Amino acid sequence: MELKQNEIIQIMRKRAALNQSELGVRAFNTSPESGRTKIKNFELGRQNPTDKDLEKIAAVLNVEATQLKPPPQKSTGPKAPRTQGVIVSNQVLKLYPDLRAYLEMLNKAAKINDWGLIDYLSVKLAAIFANQNHTVPEITMSERS
Repeated sequence: MELKQNEIIQIMRKRAALNQSELGVRAFNTSPESGRTKIKNFELGRQNPTDKDLEKIAAVLNVEATQLKPPPQKSTGPKAPRTQGVIVSNQVLKLYPDLRAYLEMLNKAAKINDWGLIDYLSVKLAAIFANQNHTVPEITMSERS
């Protein structure tokens, strides 16, 4: 699955540690409410940014506008079966409520080879797993298989 433009914009905004309002204000010289609405609409896919919009957003994020565009589509032939990845059980996700959002973002960052964001998310994930406030239930042999 390729990243969509709205997902790329969201990832890059989060990498820059900006909220939607801050990015919108800086990129479009508008009020916080209008800026947030504009960026939110881009990120939700409700509105497609123009090339000029992408240039403004890229300037604030200190990246090239081309980085905010999805990669060109590859062959439309049959897809190869997924051979990489990790399956995380619902039980693990219940133990660590913040885990799902970080894993989704990590997957997206890996698809665009954003090593800075991957490093950042690795630290966040380590902190989630290091949290000792969880009571880990004992898993029996029958549950392991």
